[in-house]
Amino acid sequence: MSKSKKRVFTFISLLVPILFFVLLELVLRLANYGEEYPLFIDDTVDSNYLILNPEVSKRYFPVEEFATKGQYDLFLKEKPEKTLRVVVQGASTSAGFPYQHGGSFPRLLEQRLQYSYPDYHIEIINTSLAATNSFTILDFVDEIIEQKPDVIIIYSGHNEYYGALGVGSSQSIGKTAAVTNTYLKLKNVRLVQLIRNWVRKAYIPSEDPNKQSLMAKMVQNTSIELGSEAYQAGLDQYEFNISRVLAKYKEAGIPVFISSLVSNLKDFEPFESEYASGLFKAGRKALEAGDISEAKAKLIEARDNDLLKFRAPSGVEDLIGQLAQEHGAVLVDSRKKFESESKFGIIGNDLLLEHVHVNLSGARLFADTFYEALKVYLDQKGWVSSPNSDEEFDYVISEVDSLFGTKLVKKLMNNWPFTDQVVTAEQVENPTEIDFLVNGQIPWVQAMNQAYVRQLNTDPAEALKTAKVLAQEYPHQDQPIVMVADAYLRLGNRAETEAFLSSLPKEKVTIDLKKKRLSNLISWGDYELGIQLAQEIFAQERLPQNEFTVRALTDISKVDLDNLDRQDIQSEPDKYISALGAFLYIRNLESAKKLNTVLLELIPQNEQLKAINKNFAL
Repeated sequence: MSKSKKRVFTFISLLVPILFFVLLELVLRLANYGEEYPLFIDDTVDSNYLILNPEVSKRYFPVEEFATKGQYDLFLKEKPEKTLRVVVQGASTSAGFPYQHGGSFPRLLEQRLQYSYPDYHIEIINTSLAATNSFTILDFVDEIIEQKPDVIIIYSGHNEYYGALGVGSSQSIGKTAAVTNTYLKLKNVRLVQLIRNWVRKAYIPSEDPNKQSLMAKMVQNTSIELGSEAYQAGLDQYEFNISRVLAKYKEAGIPVFISSLVSNLKDFEPFESEYASGLFKAGRKALEAGDISEAKAKLIEARDNDLLKFRAPSGVEDLIGQLAQEHGAVLVDSRKKFESESKFGIIGNDLLLEHVHVNLSGARLFADTFYEALKVYLDQKGWVSSPNSDEEFDYVISEVDSLFGTKLVKKLMNNWPFTDQVVTAEQVENPTEIDFLVNGQIPWVQAMNQAYVRQLNTDPAEALKTAKVLAQEYPHQDQPIVMVADAYLRLGNRAETEAFLSSLPKEKVTIDLKKKRLSNLISWGDYELGIQLAQEIFAQERLPQNEFTVRALTDISKVDLDNLDRQDIQSEPDKYISALGAFLYIRNLESAKKLNTVLLELIPQNEQLKAINKNFAL
């Protein structure tokens, strides 16, 4: 065979399998096989908004049942002027576990930023997903850049070993970051999806009754020694991914605020390793002896030698500072802030719930820490904050989120790796909406609505918190705003009610809200402003009762109840009789009685006055 024929034969031999796979890809696409999971999709309620795709984590979990869901954070497709768009990337801590929704530090940060910069529109878009790591962060970057964020916040590092696709995870598909990222780039190829689905079908669930939690299912390598090949692979993976993340954002001109990590050193014994446990006990002993420096060193060493790498070791923490400096990112030193608020300067149970997840005090501290860093940046850009922006801020957290978090952590810690034997939860005799929520029997929004109805009658202040959290969750819906207004009205604080209702954007002010504001103004005695609002309502809804309200308030405005002119009453009694009828119409009995007493003294024979007193028990 000639050389030319050999080359043709070789070319055809190579081309045939390529054509086969191309043809197979086309067939799969024509058959509508497979799916794509974009990071953001249209909101199902209002297509003017985008939301985090609740199915997006399926990209990263070869076994689909492990896939987690993120927050419901809306943002406008068309970015408005004077908007601060902040995208948060990370895993369970930044997703808000165990509080979710209103208890996550990104939501709290959004509250404080909006309070400090009332003339701007604040958007915090939380893309964090539990049980994921730097692979997910890198994979999201290009789609995030498309949404024109002003700032990126990254809190990540604890899941490098056991998060989806991590080197020690049951969901790992390669030993190097390069191989795994190649797989992610090919994730939309239908042939790759076909192979992945075969893997999913071949998956055999663990039959160990003590390893049924997501934490347990995600772990493959339970013994990652400090300095081992697997340990170094985790560091390499983090450096490979985060360096590319920071480089991409820098090229796009988007500032990144990347945080140091916090973990429970003082009060959390290592999961696995007698050696590490010995170091922990030595650290505790040094602490009891008052040797804080030695105690901290031993406790850090204990964490780093824990064979179960659910807490980021010092190697990951060192990389965060190093990579931030190399790529010009802002290092937000959350660990230092937490240490300053911890007893002995060592982070423990006063701010954390278990090994890495913060309690509500910790969530507030995270929000404060990022707020302080962002405020420096915004001030430098010329943003004008409110005069009270530096004062201590009162974050709004609902009872549902708070109690849900407490119960969920208790449920988590009844499973491996916190205990070797699963502890069955006790049966609750009189379960509340929160118990149903923890057990997955009702969705979060239903639990919140049920709690609100109960609280409105028993604790309006708590109902107000619940309503405010719902309004933050669903900024494009009217009902949560009505709930906030009703809670304010139930509390009876007229000034705060007026401040809230008068500050709403015009597009959010429904006629129902106008009527609630009018009711508050009437009870407050602000009839001049009430007339204007009543006229707006009548113009919008031309009903007899609305017209009567305008007339009643107009009649009342002609009378100064605190400085009644006795001579004027006798010369123009009809004006005061009309005002008396108006007070009765708006159900202001106190003012009606006060005016009636004077009228009975001065014009007791007035027939209209007699009729009113006959029909009304004044």
